[in-house]
Amino acid sequence: MKNTLKITVRIIDRMSLLSANLLSMLLLLMIFIVMYEVIARYLFNSPTSWALEAVTMVFGTYMIGGGAYAVLSKAHVNMDIFYTRWSKKNRAIVDACTFPLVAFYFSVMTWLAIRYAVESFTIAEHAPSVWGPPIYHWKIILAVGLALLWLQLISDFIKNLTFALTGERWS
Repeated sequence: MKNTLKITVRIIDRMSLLSANLLSMLLLLMIFIVMYEVIARYLFNSPTSWALEAVTMVFGTYMIGGGAYAVLSKAHVNMDIFYTRWSKKNRAIVDACTFPLVAFYFSVMTWLAIRYAVESFTIAEHAPSVWGPPIYHWKIILAVGLALLWLQLISDFIKNLTFALTGERWS
């Protein structure tokens, strides 16, 4: 059982790291889109109707997809006024005890995101803008990003619970 959990944690952590590495390439795409817009607008006096919306969609993907990596790298904010003064074991205990609340919240968020993605895909939803791009794939990405975050939260819970009960740190 212990080896199965260790392998599961390792797989989830690697998925989060891989998704973060892939998503980091979106920064280059955003830079390209913004540069294109600036050049088109100020050098050729021909602004685009799609650049802002495209950058917003790409940035949203980057942020949602990066959630799992943020949990993996402990980049989220804690109540540091108390948290940093506790021992590592006490932190692990508190994190494991708060997991049911976090799990409930992200279960609902993931379920709703999947529901909205399926509905959007079913009707081939498009943005109500001048450009009017399809947005169902962005809603699918939102659901996938939340699912990856949920998996990383499970991995974190397993690591915290193991450390709280045995003192053994998994990474």
